[in-house]
Amino acid sequence: MAASKSVSKPSAQGASGHNIGVRARFSSWFAHHQLTAVETLVKLLANPASALLTWLVVAIALTLPGALWMTLDNMEQLSGRFQASGRITLYLEPQASIEAGQQLMERIAALPDVESASFIDSDSALDDFRTNSGLQQALEFLPENPLPAVILVEPPLGLQADEVNRLAEQLAAYQIVDSIQLDMAWVERLLAMLALGERLIWVLGVLLALAILLVVGNTIRLAIAARVDEIRVTKLVGGTNAYVRRPFLYTGLWYGLVGGLLAWILLASCWLLLSGPVDELARLYGSGFELKPLSAGAAMALLLSAMLLGWLGAWWSVARHLDQIEP
Repeated sequence: MAASKSVSKPSAQGASGHNIGVRARFSSWFAHHQLTAVETLVKLLANPASALLTWLVVAIALTLPGALWMTLDNMEQLSGRFQASGRITLYLEPQASIEAGQQLMERIAALPDVESASFIDSDSALDDFRTNSGLQQALEFLPENPLPAVILVEPPLGLQADEVNRLAEQLAAYQIVDSIQLDMAWVERLLAMLALGERLIWVLGVLLALAILLVVGNTIRLAIAARVDEIRVTKLVGGTNAYVRRPFLYTGLWYGLVGGLLAWILLASCWLLLSGPVDELARLYGSGFELKPLSAGAAMALLLSAMLLGWLGAWWSVARHLDQIEP
C-alpha cells in the first residue's frame, strides 16, 4: 500500500507541473506578442518620417481600387434608377378610342410584372410635342393629328432582361396595340461596362497588391539589414527564428493597417468633396441619385486586406533573409 502511494503521488505532481508549464508558456508567448506589437508601433510612431513614405505608398495603392469600387457601386445604383425610367412604350392604333386605351391601361397596370402604367391620349401627346419641340407653327399646317395614343409601362426594379422581353411580347399581343418600343440596348451596354469595370478592379487590385508586397518587403529588408548584429546576438543566446521574426511581422502589419486607414481617409475625403456637386447635378436633372460612400463592409475589407498584405510582405522578406544570418 505504501509503495503504491509513493508511486501515485509523484505522478500527480508531475501532471500538475506539466499543466502549469503549458499555461506559463502560453502566457509568456501571448505577453511577448503584446509587447512586440506595442514596441513596434511605438518605434514607428517615434520616427514617422522614416515610415511615412511606406504608409503613403500603401495608402495610394489601396485608394485606386477603392475609388474604382466606389465608382462601380454608384454606377450599379445608377443603373437601377435608369431601369426605372427605361419604360416600355405602347403605340395604339389610330382608330382606338380613349375609353379603350384607358381600359387597356388598367388591365396592364394589374399585371404582376408591371410597376405602373399611364395612358396619354393623342391630343395630350400632340400638346406635349408642340410645347417641347418648338415646332408650333409647322404643326398648324398638319391636316390631322399624326401622333397616336400611347401607354407608358414601367417594369419593376430588378426585372431581368429576358423577363422584360417576355413582358413586351405579352403587351404587343393586345388587339389595339399597333407597335411597341423597347430599348434595352443601352441597358445591356451599361451592364457590360459594369462587368468590365469589376474585372478591371480585380486586375488593378492584384497588380497593386503585388506592389504593396514589394514595398513592404523591401522596407523590412532594410530593417533586417540594420539589425544584423542584434539578430546574431539573439540567435547566439538561444532565440528562435520565430522569436526573431516576430517584430518584423508586426512592423509589416502596422504598415498595412496605417496605410489602410490613410486610404480610407482619402476615399472619405473624395466622397465629401464630390457628394455636394453630384447632388446638385442630380437635382438639376430631376434625379434622386445620391453619391454613396464606401460601405462599412467594404471599409473593413480594405483594412483587413491592407493588414494581410503588410504581414505577407514582411513574412516574405524575413523568410528570404533571416536564414542567411547566423551567429
